[in-house]
Amino acid sequence: MSSEVGTGRARDFWEGTEGRWQNPRWEHWLQHPKVQERLRALTTGNPNCDRYERFLHRYFGKSQGRYRRVGRVLTLGCGHGDFERGLSKYGFARVHEAVDISSNAVAEAARLAAEEGLSHIRYRQEDLNAIELPPCSYDVIFGISSVHHVSELRRLFHQIVVALKPGGLFLLDEFIGPDKFQWTDAQLAAINEQIAALPADLKTSVHDGSIKGSIWRMTVEQMDAIDPSEAVRSSEIMKLLPEYFDVLEFSGYGGSLLHMLLEGIAGNFGENDPRAMAHLQALFDTEDRLIAEGTLQHDFASVVVRRKPTRVERVLGRKAAYLVSGVRSRR
Repeated sequence: MSSEVGTGRARDFWEGTEGRWQNPRWEHWLQHPKVQERLRALTTGNPNCDRYERFLHRYFGKSQGRYRRVGRVLTLGCGHGDFERGLSKYGFARVHEAVDISSNAVAEAARLAAEEGLSHIRYRQEDLNAIELPPCSYDVIFGISSVHHVSELRRLFHQIVVALKPGGLFLLDEFIGPDKFQWTDAQLAAINEQIAALPADLKTSVHDGSIKGSIWRMTVEQMDAIDPSEAVRSSEIMKLLPEYFDVLEFSGYGGSLLHMLLEGIAGNFGENDPRAMAHLQALFDTEDRLIAEGTLQHDFASVVVRRKPTRVERVLGRKAAYLVSGVRSRR
């Protein structure tokens, strides 16, 4: 499949309703509040502190009750703009740019930001495989569930390196598991063992009422027919990042068991149902154990990296190199 055809099909998918979680009952694992609580605990050590607030606290510590403000940040893969609107409450960025492949998503994100009077947020449509970023322009770049849809990974990482100011940070919140969801045999066996052990009411689809059966591995052709960008080079993200950046933090948050196991049934695990909560906690414990044993790996992670200093920066120091870079970027 050519890259042009693949990009077109991916854009069609994300332009449509299929690209957005709309069911008011929890279908997907990340929609469940207890999964989010677990995610926060795994990435920050505190179930009440999300990874983005911790990022601000750690790298842009508060002074006089406020986080240190930066000039310009960018989100890669903004969707409907939830992240940018959420981050705005911290007064962190003077200008927050955000891009997405879907023109519909960009239009909706812009509308919602305007409704809240958030004029510092600026949206535009971009294909991350072909994006051209202005040199030495951003203090922080965020990749929010978007980089695993990029086939031109090296090109994108190079663009980010060029676009970050000296010392600039890149935060990824990403799927880093098997390309094209080609689950390992061990992973499928673990998921299906747990599904088989669940009571029927807990594995009844919240979508159509059917009983969830075994998970199977779709072919690459089947994946491409749905969305050719899905996990196109996801397994290479962590392999390539160190070539372009200094990795400061890696916080895996599992998903190798829970992601596909809870798909379509997450809403059955009601927070006020002690029996359901006991089963959910047992699934959490099983995923943790299998990852600790090495049977499974983290399929999702929050990663903070810093642009590697250039030779000029190492010699002159960050401040002098910033001035040089700034002069070059204005030419």
